[in-house]
Amino acid sequence: MWRAHYRVFNALKKEQSKYNGTWTLTQTNDNQLYVECSETMKVDSSYGTQDGNAIDPLYKVLVACPTTKSLSLSVSQGGCSIGDDPWSFNWRAGDRFPDLEALTLSGYDWESESGFDWSTRRPPSIDAWKAAMNWDLLKRLDLDRPPNSFLEAFRGELRSLEALILRPRWGFWGDEDTFCVFDEAAKQLRENYTTFIAALPPLRELSISGMGELLNITPILEAHGPSLRKLIIHEFERDCTYESGNATLIRPFLNVAQIEEIKTAAPNLESLSLDVYRSANRWPTTIFKALTAFPNLSNLTLHFDLEDAWRSRRTKQCYLRNEDSIWDKYCTVHELMQPILNRTAAQTIIHDLRLNQSSMKLQHVTMYVGDFERRQGGGLRHEAHNEHNRPMRFDCWVEEGGLERCKAVEGSLYDGDESLGFDE
Repeated sequence: MWRAHYRVFNALKKEQSKYNGTWTLTQTNDNQLYVECSETMKVDSSYGTQDGNAIDPLYKVLVACPTTKSLSLSVSQGGCSIGDDPWSFNWRAGDRFPDLEALTLSGYDWESESGFDWSTRRPPSIDAWKAAMNWDLLKRLDLDRPPNSFLEAFRGELRSLEALILRPRWGFWGDEDTFCVFDEAAKQLRENYTTFIAALPPLRELSISGMGELLNITPILEAHGPSLRKLIIHEFERDCTYESGNATLIRPFLNVAQIEEIKTAAPNLESLSLDVYRSANRWPTTIFKALTAFPNLSNLTLHFDLEDAWRSRRTKQCYLRNEDSIWDKYCTVHELMQPILNRTAAQTIIHDLRLNQSSMKLQHVTMYVGDFERRQGGGLRHEAHNEHNRPMRFDCWVEEGGLERCKAVEGSLYDGDESLGFDE
């Protein structure tokens, strides 16, 4: 077992059990820390807090631990004390990282010039990491939305990749930022994401979210359809209303023809997650019918809108001066989308889906309304001085004997305010 011996900051806990997915740290009398290498490493670096900088210590660990196979790293500003903290590794020429099989990154600055002179076409952090690791062995890559320079550097690479997860970009405070830009440059960037994904080896798992618009699914399915077992296509609810200037803008949804295209191109799909829109106060029965045609689908996740952007009302309570002009401007909330998704409706949906699926393989359906458990700073925007609608999740499953059951779970809100209730 390899051990790295170095001085670290308060970012790393003094005792971390190997059983919780990180490594073991032991403090000595001279205030040094011995690090016992593990196959799995997980670090959350939150600046402006007592944790501090974990990037530099982690770099030393990775250089010293060739047996590590999985790395998860998140970087964000957690407190109000803002300094010159690193958001990427301070690369040193000749250092090697272990040959990872799984990599998860959030908030990492791929375009940092830290530690290198500007002497290559691509940003140094990308070049350095590409040279310091054998990327051909990587099987799972989970990133918050990487920059175009990453796409250029790794297009056609990653020859062993089996799973790709692209999530919303982490902002400075660790919030999840949808790509809400719609000019020609943004259009080209989305096309670059499409060609990057299509150039990868056949994937078993693909997740795309936070793009602001749907990527062209056709070339992606042509490359990965036969091998796909799990597919996620998801956008947050009404995230781009401000940037678009359209207060009633809804997130993009797959239509029936696109769902049928997925079914035809990916016949072995076992797990599917997508956004579903209710219009004219009706359940999207044509979408439900298209979903029942997937012959091997056993797990399904549906994201429904929580709020109706076209209808609003005054809140029942508001912590501002009781004047009509103030309440009309600041103390309103959108009405809930109709029909309301409650536990009874969820049980009806899973029952009808299974009834119309000829293979009867569907065993689990998860339904969301709103941005359930979205990170701090995200979620549907609301004023902190009034009530608001709370996201919900409904977990539905099939018991022995074929009976469908559903459980309602109320979502937590990042500011802890009270909320409007839901019928269960």
